[in-house]
Amino acid sequence: MISLRANQALVADDIVLDGRLALYHQSQSWLAVADLHFGYEISQRAAGRLVPMWGMASVSERLFQLIEEYEPERLIILGDLVHDQAAASEAARLLESLRSRCETIVVAGNHDRRLRGKIEMVESWQADEFHFHHGHCAANSEGRIQIIGHHHPAEVITDGAGLRLKCPAFVQQARCWIMPAFSPWASGARWTSDEPGRIWLCSAERVFALPDRQVA
Repeated sequence: MISLRANQALVADDIVLDGRLALYHQSQSWLAVADLHFGYEISQRAAGRLVPMWGMASVSERLFQLIEEYEPERLIILGDLVHDQAAASEAARLLESLRSRCETIVVAGNHDRRLRGKIEMVESWQADEFHFHHGHCAANSEGRIQIIGHHHPAEVITDGAGLRLKCPAFVQQARCWIMPAFSPWASGARWTSDEPGRIWLCSAERVFALPDRQVA
């Protein structure tokens, strides 16, 4: 058992949520992230929008920090590795570097369709009681807990005096866990669902659960 910091939370037995937008299973030694949208700025510049070129560096630095710290046997990227094919070569170089450090599994997302045949991907992946897929379409989880991306959940907190802070969120429902987007460009959308669950707000400095909508 690792000693938890303020930017980490134990969300289930052996499973740590890291505020850098990753999930780590201590005994199974996998690290999961979702929705990198790597190369978003390249895609935008190709469309004539002069966005700054810092998103890829942010994604790479956080990934390598997490791998160095947790030393996982396996990294699972839960879809939308890229924003579109404009960054295919940059994404391939990132994967080559990641795979030199640990086994890396890329689950196909809806933004990755143009990369099929160019980058090795799987439709889904399973580990004991967990079923990993992107979440943009239904999947047969065979009773396992689904861990998905795609939805970019977020939540807004206020102080009652006009301050509003929007944070990426990890949503934990009974049989489905939704990862926050790893991309710094993905601001996320407020999570709404009739199913009870727990929402964890994430930042690099702190992780904490909202007090309501907790799983019974």
